[in-house]
Parts: sequence; structure tokens; C-alpha cells
Amino acid sequence: MGPMRSLVELFSRHRNAANLLFFSMIMLGFFGLSGLNTQFFPTTEIKIVNVTVVWPGATAQDVDKNIVATIQPEVRFLDGVKEFKSASREGVAAITVEFYPETDTQRAVADVEAAVNAITTLPRDAEKPLISQETFFEPVMSVLLSGPFEERALRAYAKQIRDGLLDSGIDKVVMDGFRDEEIWVEAKAAQLRRYDMTAQDIANKLAGSSLDVPGGILRGEVERQVRAVGLAQTAADVRDISLRSTADGRQIKVGDVARVYETFDAAAAEGWSGDNRAIRLTVQRTKNGDALEMTDNVRRYIGETLPSLPPTLKVEIFDVNADKIRQRISVLLFNGLGGMALVLCILFLFLNGRIAFWVAAGIPASLMATFGVMYYLDMTINMLSLFALIMTIGIIVDDAIVVGEHSATLTERGADAQTAAEGGALRMMLPITAAALTTLAAFIPMLLITGVMGQFVRDIPLVLFSVLVASLIECFFVLPGHLSHALMRPKKPRRGIRKIFLDRFEHFRANRFKRFVSHVYDNRYTTAAVGIAILTICIGLLAGGRVPFRFFPSPEGEVVNAYVFFQPGTKRADTHAGAKLIEQALYDAEAKLLAEKAAAGEEVEERLVKIMFTQIGRTRTSRGDERAYISAELTASEARSVRTREIVKQWEELVPDIAGMRYVFIREQRGGPPGRDIDIRLLNAPPEILKQAALDVRAALEEYPGISRARDNLFYNKQELLLEVNERGEALGFTNSMVGNLTRANLEGAIAKRFARGDEEVTLRVLQPRDRASPKQLDDIELPVPGSAPPRYVPLTAVVDIVEQPGFSTVRRTDGQVSVSVVADYADDAGDPNAVLEDMAQTTLPEIAAKYNIGFGFGGRSQEQAETMQGLGSGAIVGLSLIYVVLAFVFASYSRPIIIMSVIPFGLIGMVVGHYVQGFDLTFLSMVGLLGLSGILVNNSIILISRIDERQSEGEPLREAVINGICDRLRAVTLTSLTTVLGLAPLLFETSVQAQFLLPMVITIAWGLAFASLIVLFLVPSVLGIQEDIRQFVGRMRGTAQEPIRYQPDLSATPEAGRE
Repeated sequence: MGPMRSLVELFSRHRNAANLLFFSMIMLGFFGLSGLNTQFFPTTEIKIVNVTVVWPGATAQDVDKNIVATIQPEVRFLDGVKEFKSASREGVAAITVEFYPETDTQRAVADVEAAVNAITTLPRDAEKPLISQETFFEPVMSVLLSGPFEERALRAYAKQIRDGLLDSGIDKVVMDGFRDEEIWVEAKAAQLRRYDMTAQDIANKLAGSSLDVPGGILRGEVERQVRAVGLAQTAADVRDISLRSTADGRQIKVGDVARVYETFDAAAAEGWSGDNRAIRLTVQRTKNGDALEMTDNVRRYIGETLPSLPPTLKVEIFDVNADKIRQRISVLLFNGLGGMALVLCILFLFLNGRIAFWVAAGIPASLMATFGVMYYLDMTINMLSLFALIMTIGIIVDDAIVVGEHSATLTERGADAQTAAEGGALRMMLPITAAALTTLAAFIPMLLITGVMGQFVRDIPLVLFSVLVASLIECFFVLPGHLSHALMRPKKPRRGIRKIFLDRFEHFRANRFKRFVSHVYDNRYTTAAVGIAILTICIGLLAGGRVPFRFFPSPEGEVVNAYVFFQPGTKRADTHAGAKLIEQALYDAEAKLLAEKAAAGEEVEERLVKIMFTQIGRTRTSRGDERAYISAELTASEARSVRTREIVKQWEELVPDIAGMRYVFIREQRGGPPGRDIDIRLLNAPPEILKQAALDVRAALEEYPGISRARDNLFYNKQELLLEVNERGEALGFTNSMVGNLTRANLEGAIAKRFARGDEEVTLRVLQPRDRASPKQLDDIELPVPGSAPPRYVPLTAVVDIVEQPGFSTVRRTDGQVSVSVVADYADDAGDPNAVLEDMAQTTLPEIAAKYNIGFGFGGRSQEQAETMQGLGSGAIVGLSLIYVVLAFVFASYSRPIIIMSVIPFGLIGMVVGHYVQGFDLTFLSMVGLLGLSGILVNNSIILISRIDERQSEGEPLREAVINGICDRLRAVTLTSLTTVLGLAPLLFETSVQAQFLLPMVITIAWGLAFASLIVLFLVPSVLGIQEDIRQFVGRMRGTAQEPIRYQPDLSATPEAGRE
């Protein structure tokens, strides 16, 4: 301890070293705060490489069989691949390759590119695969533009605002309802036959003619660049392109054989707000972007730009995450300040005023230093990191209390102020460091959790580690310097309330408490039995489901989404009309709920729905004219008395029966880790079989209480017409591939080229008129007979047989197997969703799997929970092992650590009782809180046993040492427990809706510590007595006399915390 002694003496005796270090910690905090980003939840990232392949006109099943099945074996088995997923939709394959966290991202992208580029068997007319690394972007807010404008005009305003936002420092802006521009060349079949052309012939001609080609450099006295200019950028330019010359020299132009006009991508979604077209601009941030700063920039830009925009253009800002972040973080800050005030009251009540002041001064110093460390660790200010800071307020003062108390004791024994301040720090260095190490060890399991949840809770242990290091620095190097001056002043006699309180406390300790501890020790077996009985009852409450477990209940959502599906083939205009009726149902639900509140005499809000945006032609993940996606933002949770689930339920009930509507799903949009509570995966069968199995699983799920809206993600799409070349077609030379290509060119057209016009990419598409949606359209298609000259045409229906069957909109694969997910919503008050999954796994699912010869598994939060709890369990073993090693080293004993650690299971009592009394489910964060509680309990046990051992080393018999040691440490245990509990007390009674998900952790620590502190005071003496009885019994059995063990731990310097 030589170098540490020198450092402590240096900072204590130097004129201003302690103050310089103190203010350096404060300045480090200001520096960190200036650079820390603020967000709601911690950033979670997954290493993903995306592969996208476009194959125009192909069905989902064709895409799956010809693209995904080709790419999958080449990519799935690359080094570092954790999971391979794919979604085959009409005309496109979307492949997601997830890699393990330790994989180098650049190498992963390079490996996927090499594997995909080496494939030579992809369909010839499929576009080149696009390979990209998934980059983290988080929505910050949205801006909705709407008004009585044509689509082209509204797009221009949207582009103006988008560009302005990007120029103002916004990381990314995504536009919904913004359709890409296209130029359509519509050529009727009769015209094409007249001129002996096909749509593909025109597309090839346009692709070669509409170009700007460099012509080289004309050299001479003055060099000139030569360019052949022919790029057609407008419909008028395309009309004038020559296709061929007739025998008499006349030019046949595109305009002679086709209708050419400007339009928009017909497959893209249209945006609407009420009766007006709308475009939503979603502002997104990168990992290093600050949500609050971006929100201020957006609002400033919109405010400056609005005067220059037309008054009929409605610009609305909504879904502002920054407002939610500010509101929710202010709740934590308010509660944290309240907890700090309670801690200060306790300090000044129990401690000398000067000591209490300098102990309290360590709180802001340690917290500010932690902000600086958080900045360098690339952390953020979020709900979990702030909660961790609040939780550590009590831990911070514990170290300083012990040093301050012991310094005051040394002063009373006659030491001068300088010697007492240094002695308090030096003699407490080892036990305080040991206590800090045991606390750190208790939180290590959280760092061993992998996956999304590991990233989600990572901030808690990192903040705790930072705070503990800062606290150790403050109490060993800053506090002694301040105490050396504070202790020089004469001690003022107790007076007032503090004198009355401390006198009564000492009387209680010396009389009633001492008698009770004596009774507990003398009846140690009864005491231990009562403790074990209470623990058994609590375990029974858990096992019996009286205190249910819910992995991670997310905060209430403030955005509600409706996914609307009409019958395949429904025209987009009809889908829009139906969506407007569903929108109106939400407004009707709002009016009904508010009327009911008013009729009950309750104060009601002006409105529940702030804004609504509808997209026609898509849901969240799929496209189609028969689909719609309605997103409605509600007023803030704290500003309304009607809960989101009530609004969702009422909206569902008021959705009318609409002709042609298959179903509508309405869900609130919640935060937290991704995935649903109920997610059952069916695997390894053709889509048709999996669909039937999914219907059976859905029906079985609906039988369980708490389950609602069971559904699967294998949706029926348009009816598929399967074309197979018949005998006549084969005789004429047709093949299936040839028929498919020619038919697709007739129905879907051909993309001649894509070119840049301004800042957009415009598609030049050649196709036949789209005014006929009937299958009878196939009757009009004529195909050129292969090898005929001059070309001879035959009807398509003459050379193929047509079979009609239902198609699917999306075919998914997981690790190479075709899969379907059956998901359902689970009520917040229905208990543990895993109980449903476990019952299904034992009964219904094996029967369904056998019936359809399929496999099954679980995904969503169930899968995440299994991985998380496995990591937590492994980490708990590591943490407990480290605690044992630290204690064994400090006490120089193999058995003493076991006695100390025996109190850890009893922390479960307070956790279970707290959740049961307050009506909360146990959650993953409850388990996290139990880890923190374990570290605090071990520290309290160290305080007790170290004092007992110290008294034994001075010659006291075990019984007297135990009783007197417990009484000596009553104030120390009370102070350390009260400071932690009161630091969290305001949060314990917080009614904010958005803070409810944190309360299980608060309940675990506060209730657990309150109960366990009592248990420690009474159970530790019982266990020590039982240990001595066992040792004596073993000695008698061996026939040897056993003297009481007298431990001489390296805690000889433990403070006299029981003395003033």
C-alpha cells in the first residue's frame, strides 16, 4: 500500500490538490455532457448484409425457387453467418444475412459480394443483385405535407423541404407517398403487329438511341471535346425517337406506334391525409446524431420556410421522439433529484454536519466524472443510463460515509485532523475496494448477455463501473483533503431534532435492538427456519404464477397502425375508399371514448388523435393495390386518461364491414427490443402446407385467455395463372421459358433504361395499355412463332394450357427452410406469455407438426429471452465466482465467503413481496435489479462480519462478538440501506405511464434491500452461530477439542461505524 499511502498523503496535505481534482471531475462532466447524445433507449445494432434482386413480373414463389434457392447455399455457410433470412415477394427477393457481433463488417460484405457475384444461374432477365451493409438509422420525427395539389406539385415542395433539411445538418430524410417518375410508352398489340415489332424491340431501340455518347477529342490548334447527344429526358423527346425507316424512306417514330406520357411508378404507394394527397418526410439520425439537436434544427428550418410556401400547403410536425425523450427523461431527473434530497436529509440526520456536507459533495463530483467517462465509452443519455445513475446515488455516498465516519472516530480518540483524515482513507481502502469489486462482480453477468438485449442493458453495468471508479477516486483522494480542514473546527454539540433522534437511536440500539439480537442468536435454528420458510413461500408464489414473469413489457405506444387487406385484384381507388371508412372509424372511436368519460363526470381531453397518414398500395412490408397502411399519432400518454389499448379496442369494434375487405389488423407501435411475445415458427414444407398448418395454430392460440389477433405472415395474393406449353406449342417450337418471357413483356412491359433527370432516377418503360384487368386479357396476346419468316403470330391460349391457383404475396425462408410465423398480441395483464408457448409446445404443436409433417420453433421475444437468460445464467456463475474469490482473499478464509454470500438468495423475498404488493409482473429488468441487489447485500454482510471478526480478534467470545458487532454496525447498515432505498423512493411511486417499464427494477432493489437489510441483521448472527455449532459437533465426533475460530481478516481497519 506504499504508493497509495503516498498519493493519499499528497492529496490530503497539498494546499489545493484535492480541490483541483474535485473541479477537474466537474469539468470532465461538463465536457462529456456537451458531447453526449440524448435518446430514449440505448442504440442497438445488428451486423446485417442485405442482398436485393429484382425480377420484374415474377411471382413470389418463382422468386423463391429461382433466386433465393440459388443464392442461399452460396451465402448461408460463409464464416460468421448467424442467421440467413429471405422474403420473396412479387418481382423482388430481399435476403438478410445476419453475422455474429465479433465478425468484421467489411469482410462480411466482401464475402457476400464474392459469393453472389460467382453465381451464374440466376434468371437472365433478373436485375443485378444489390448488396449493402445495413446502416443504423433511427427515426427522430416526421413532417407531413398535404394540400389540394397535383402530385407533381406536391413532390416539388417535398423535395424543396427535404433538400433544405439535409442542408441544415439532418443525417437522412426518407419520403413516403413520394412516387418515382416514369415515362411510359404504351403500344397496343395491333400496332405492334402492324409494324412487325414487340415491346422488347422498342425497348432495345430506346435503350440504344437515347444516349449521350462521348465522341473523342478533336485535336488541332484548339482541342475540342466531341459528344454525340441523344439522351431523351422527356416524353416529347421519346416520341421523336426513330424506330425504323420504311421502304419509301419515311421514319417510323415512337409516337407513331405508341402513346408516350409522363407518369409515376404505378406499384409505389400513394400518400393521403384526409381528402388531400400527402407526403411524409421522416427525419432520421445516425448513431452519432443527437435527436434533440436535430429536432430543434427541423423546427427552426420549417419556421423559416413556411412564409415562402403556399398558404394552402399544410405542413405538420408529428411523431417527435425528442418531445417524448425530454418528457420521459425529465421524469427520471425529477425523481432523481427528489431521491438525492432524501439522501441528503438522511446524511445530515445521522452524521456530523461538516462530514455530511463533504460526503454529499462527492455525489455531483462522481456523477459529473461519470458523464465524462460515458462520452469516451461512446454511450448516450437514455432512460436506462439515467436510471443507473439514480440507482448509484446511494452507492456513491456509502464509500464516503465509511471514510468520514472512521475519520471522525479517530478524531474522538485524540488524533489530529490531518492524521484522522488520512487514517480514515488508508485504513478503509481495502474493505471499500473489496466492496466495490463485489458490486462490480454482481453486475458482470449483464456484460455477458449477447444479442439485442445485451446491447440494450449494457449501459447499466458500464455506468455503474464508471460511478464506482469515480467514487473511489473521490473518497480516497478528494474527501481526505476536505475532511482535514473540516475536522479542525471544534465539534458542535448535538441540538434540536438531530440530538433527539440520535439519542433515541442509540438508546434503541443499546437496549431493545441488542436484546432482540441476543434472542435471535440464542434461537438461531428457529430464526434460520423462519427465514427459509419465508423464502420458500416466495419461491412458491413464483412457481405458482401468483407473481407472473413477463420478459420485457414495452412502454405504452403513442402511435397506432392499421394494416388493411382487401381481396386480390381490388382496384386502388376502391382500396382508398375503404381506407377512408376505417379512418373515420378511428374518429368515431375517439368521440365515443371521450363521451363516455364526460358522462362519467371525468375531465376529458379535447382530442385523442393528433394526426393521421394513410398509404394506399402498401402495408409496412409488402405492396399491392389491395393494401393500405394507416398510421395515427395519439396525444402524449401523460396528457390523456384513455389508454392506448382502449383506443385500439374501440377502433377495432367500430371498423365497418366493407365489401371486399379480407381483414384489418390494428396494433399500437411500441418501443423496446424487437419481436412479439407470441411468435411460433412453422418450418420445412411447401407454402401451401404451411398455410394450412398456420390456420390450425391460429385457431389453437385463440383458445387461450389474453390472446388476440392471431395471424400469420403467409398472405394469399392474386390468383396465379400457371402457363404450361401444350403439344401444339411444343410442335411449333415454343418452350416454357420462351412463353414466360414473351407473356411478361406483354403484361409487365420492358424497362428500356433508367436515367438521371435532375436529382431523380427516371424509368423509361415500354408496355401495353393497362386498362384491362381481367384474365381475359390473355386471350388477346399473340406470340410470334419461333423461326417463322415473315413472322407468323398465334394466340397464347392456343399453345399453352392455363391452370388457376391461389398465390402467395410473400414466401419466407429461415436458414434455408421455408417458414411461416404465427404471431398474436398478448394482453399486458394476462401473465407470462411463455406459459402459453410451453403449453402449445407440449400439446397442440406436436400434433399439428405430425399432421402436416413439418417442424416448429419459436421466435420473437421468446427466442430473445432464451438467449438472454442463458447469457444471464452463465454470467451469474462468473459473477458469484468472482465475489467468492474477492471475499476469500479479503477474509483469508474459504468458509467465511459462504456465510456472507448465504444472504444473497434472501434478496428474492423483498423482490417477490414488492412485485406482489404493487401489482407488477417480474420482468427481465427485475432480474437485472436482483444482480445489483446481490452486490449491495454482500457489502452489508461484509460490514457486519468484519466487525464481528474484529471483536473476536480482540478476545471476545463468539456470542458477545456477534451481538456487539451487530449493534456496532446497525447505523452503518441502516445508513447504506436507507441512502440507496431513498434514492430510488420517488421512482418507486412514479405514476408516469412511460416510466412503468423501469419500475420492476426499482421495486426489486428498493423492496429487496429493505427486506434483506433486516434479514442480514438477524440471519447473519444465526448462520454464524450454526456454523460454530457444526464445527464443535464435528470436533466432538473426531474426539478433539475445538477452540472458537478467531478470524484475522485484512479488515482490521474496519471503521467503528457504531460510534459517534
